Amino acid sequence: MSQTTLVQTGAFTATTRDYINTMITELYAGEQTLASPTITGTVAGGATYTAPTFTTPTLGVATATSINKVAFTAPATAATLALIDGTTVTGPAATGTLATLAGAETLTNKTITGAIDTDFKVLAANATYSATVTPATLTGFSWTVVAGTYMFEVNLPATMTTNGGLTINFLLTTAVLTSIQYQSYAATASDNTTAVSTNGTTTTSGTKVFDDKTAAYTHVNIKGSMVVGTGGTFAWQGCQNTSAGAGDATIVALGSFARLTRVA
Repeated sequence: MSQTTLVQTGAFTATTRDYINTMITELYAGEQTLASPTITGTVAGGATYTAPTFTTPTLGVATATSINKVAFTAPATAATLALIDGTTVTGPAATGTLATLAGAETLTNKTITGAIDTDFKVLAANATYSATVTPATLTGFSWTVVAGTYMFEVNLPATMTTNGGLTINFLLTTAVLTSIQYQSYAATASDNTTAVSTNGTTTTSGTKVFDDKTAAYTHVNIKGSMVVGTGGTFAWQGCQNTSAGAGDATIVALGSFARLTRVA
């Protein structure tokens, strides 16, 4: 087929269109290359392009503010988005910030399923109770808790006068317990005759899990579990129980720790 140049000064007629279709058909039948001239301006007249196929086109530097209703914000200089083969990225249900492995983001209202989260606390300083029955939080023995199941342990070396009663209890602020079970053990220097052990089940904030007034105890240990229904603050407190006398009770910082483990 020889090269033919069409010059049209008026509207295309049916005959002209048929002629063009015939030439294009012959052109493709001969497996020739269709070279398109440079088109400027606006293509009008209701032209329709149905599912065109582009074979490895070179786009160069493309600029787009949205594709398929997804908006893009151009970076100040440059950015790279790299996805591993077969990866599907699903965004959050609402506007938010993605947390990264090495980032310092603060996660709020998140639930960790199947993980064990343990938090140790160490008593900041000796706690001495002298003629007081007002419970005070053992400095550092306080946690912010969320709904879940926990195990706890409190280890308290103590020095007490013979008549100095010592009370250890727990306090809830906002948090609501579904249940708490505990067992406490307290020993003296010769605990074969004076050791005490108590246990109980309760949901009441301020419950005394150890409350003894009759001996000079050197060590108190409390273990148990609890189910928290509503989040808030959980703290251990101590005070002297003066109903047994006027002696002082001191919880020694060295060796004092508390542990709270969320298991579900």
